[in-house]
Amino acid sequence: MSSPATSEASAPPPGGAEPLLSVRDLVKEFPVRHSGGPIRGRDVVHAVSGVSFDLYAGEVLSLVGESGCGKSTTGRCILRLVEPTSGEVTFRGEDLLHKRPGELRALRRHLQIVFQDPYSSLHPRRRVRDIIAEPMIVQGMSNRAALAEVPRLMETVHLDPARAGRYPHEFSGGQRQRIGIARALSLSPEILVLDEPVSALDVSVQAGILGLLEDLQQRLQIAYLFISHNLSVVRHLADRVAVMYLGKIVEIGPALETFADPGHPYTQALLSAAPIPDPVVERGRERIVLGGEVPSAIEPPSGCRFRTRCWKAAEICATEEPALIDRGNGHPVACHFA
Repeated sequence: MSSPATSEASAPPPGGAEPLLSVRDLVKEFPVRHSGGPIRGRDVVHAVSGVSFDLYAGEVLSLVGESGCGKSTTGRCILRLVEPTSGEVTFRGEDLLHKRPGELRALRRHLQIVFQDPYSSLHPRRRVRDIIAEPMIVQGMSNRAALAEVPRLMETVHLDPARAGRYPHEFSGGQRQRIGIARALSLSPEILVLDEPVSALDVSVQAGILGLLEDLQQRLQIAYLFISHNLSVVRHLADRVAVMYLGKIVEIGPALETFADPGHPYTQALLSAAPIPDPVVERGRERIVLGGEVPSAIEPPSGCRFRTRCWKAAEICATEEPALIDRGNGHPVACHFA
């Protein structure tokens, strides 16, 4: 039986569509090595701790939170670039976590990723045409047929196909990210995991990449799992937002509702720090400044993990972990005082 957190977090959108991707109680723990010595079995980093959500066809779900909260690890566990410790991940009802390598390779054509760093994710000694064609060749397409698709894919991301014979270092950062997007689109995936796709780019370039991603999503109806620490970036792109703190989702709901009426204190603090492009409003609004440091993921606080920085914290927060349920604000929030 599903827990209250799971059932609330995965409530289907209006129309009762079945989820394309379902994540249930996903856990990833990394063993800790002390001072170059052997790994101690009982010391682990709790990177992802029981994350559950659904992703529906054609929607944009954004995972947001501070650096180190576990959002990128969540995305990589879903694709099994990092092996989860436990949990369930299903794509169209098929269990991804127990597939053999050959079975997983066949399914991976439906789930692709765009990495944060557009340079380190591209092979520096391979020409762009070979980089973009590689996924198609891996999936069984002939070299000739795969290379014939490269000009179309480059035009899709607004790159000149005449430059397909060049190397990654001959392109700017924004252009390299477009190459990464073209490579990810080469297999016509149903889901694209976007792991901080613009955080390594200049501000002047970010808008162009975000505009491209928005256009592609609307035209191709791809589902995005958009991972970002920048709420300003996801504000106009996401359909739903899931806020993570120290390995757990603390709030999830429609983007417009979450931005307009955040229920969790952590979400409220994140939104208060996000700049607003209106000088009058920006000068007049109050900011929430969080005290203390982010706790260690090796020994997270008891009860609510946010309580050590929360201005609403009470005794119950230390003894009882709040469930991720809807308490009347229209979307699930993991807070006793939501």
